[in-house]
Amino acid sequence: MRTTKPFVMNCVMTCVLAVSASPLMAAPPESSQACWQPAFEAGDADAVAQCYAPDAVMWLPGAPMMKGRDAIRAGYADFFAASTIKSAKLTELGKVSHGNEASSWGTFTVVAVSRKDGKETTEVGRYTDVSRRINGRWQYLVDHASDDPPATGD
Repeated sequence: MRTTKPFVMNCVMTCVLAVSASPLMAAPPESSQACWQPAFEAGDADAVAQCYAPDAVMWLPGAPMMKGRDAIRAGYADFFAASTIKSAKLTELGKVSHGNEASSWGTFTVVAVSRKDGKETTEVGRYTDVSRRINGRWQYLVDHASDDPPATGD
């Protein structure tokens, strides 16, 4: 009768477990949204700006186009100076990616509290973005958000 040494058996079992569990342990794919959401919820304009390419373009509801990371950072800094973010939710409705480029679209809900009067507001809308992996990080090239229009009565 042949016996297997415990060390060899442990190595074999460890390899089998590692291979079978690898899909469960895989890190979620990186995205521009994964960069943006925690930075936005923290109200950190510098961190949010790092989610954008240096020459990115952004359109926000009710605001003029912002071009370049510095302008985008300034736009977020103004927004955060006026409001505390209570929550931000992005619901991705679709995504297309090819290599180092991706586009996604969906809806958003942002709950903010005015620093001036303490009033809470909820903004809902939709977004479309284009991202590129630059130096190993996904960054927005184009970020376009718009308000959902109020429902009309028929």
